[in-house]
Amino acid sequence: MFDFFRRNQPSQKSIDRQVKRLTETGGEDGPRIEAAERLSEWSTPESLYALLRRFTISSKVITQDIEEKRYVVKMLVGKGGDAVEPIMRFIKKYHQVEWPVQALAEILPREELVPKLVDALKYVGEGEFTSPEHRTSLIKSMHGLVTPEIAATLRHFLRDVDDDVRIAAIHALAGLGEEMREPLIETYLDSADRPRIRIAVCEVFADREWPVKGFRPKFEEGLPDGFHLNAKGFIRRR
Repeated sequence: MFDFFRRNQPSQKSIDRQVKRLTETGGEDGPRIEAAERLSEWSTPESLYALLRRFTISSKVITQDIEEKRYVVKMLVGKGGDAVEPIMRFIKKYHQVEWPVQALAEILPREELVPKLVDALKYVGEGEFTSPEHRTSLIKSMHGLVTPEIAATLRHFLRDVDDDVRIAAIHALAGLGEEMREPLIETYLDSADRPRIRIAVCEVFADREWPVKGFRPKFEEGLPDGFHLNAKGFIRRR
C-alpha cells in the first residue's frame, strides 16, 4: 500500500513544471489555472507549497489576476489543516503574504491563528536576512487580525531600522484601539530624528482623535508641518 502511495506522489520535476506554468505572467489565464488545479489535486505538502507561488507574480490583467488569486485562496482553504504548514513555510520565505495570511485566517479558528501569526512575525522580524519589504508586508497583512498577543510582538517593530516597517507597525497597532495611545506617544518622542515616524503618529492621532494629554509640551516642541494642537490637546491637520 505504501508503495502505491509513493508511486502516486508527484516528483519534484513534475511540480517544478507546473510552477513554471503557474508563474507565467503573460498569455491566457488557462494554463495558470490548469497548473494551480493540478497542484491542488496532488494535495501534497510540496505541491501546496508550490501552489502558493501564484502569489509571487501578477498577471498583466489586474482584474483577472485578483480572481485567480481568490481562486487559489479558495483551493487552499478547501485543503483545511493540510495547507497550514505550506502556508506558514511560504509566509516565512516570501514577502507576498497578504493572500496567504487571508487563507490561513479562513482555515484556522482565532485561538489557533493567533499563535501562528505571532510565530511568523517573530521569525520574519528576527531573521538576519529578511528584507524590510517582507517585514512591512507581513505587518500590513495583520489588518483586522491584531489581538493583544499580536500587538505585543508588533511593538518590537516600532524600533526597526527601517522607517516603512515602523510606520506599518504604527498603523497596525492603532487598529487595536486607544490602549495603544501611550506606546505610540513613546514612539513619537523617541523619533526626533525620524520625521516620517512623527508624521505617521500624528496622522493616527488626528484620524482617531486621541489626545496627547500629559505630553503637550513635548509634542509642541517638534510637531511636524501640517499639524497643530487645539486647545483640548487634540492633533489637527492644518
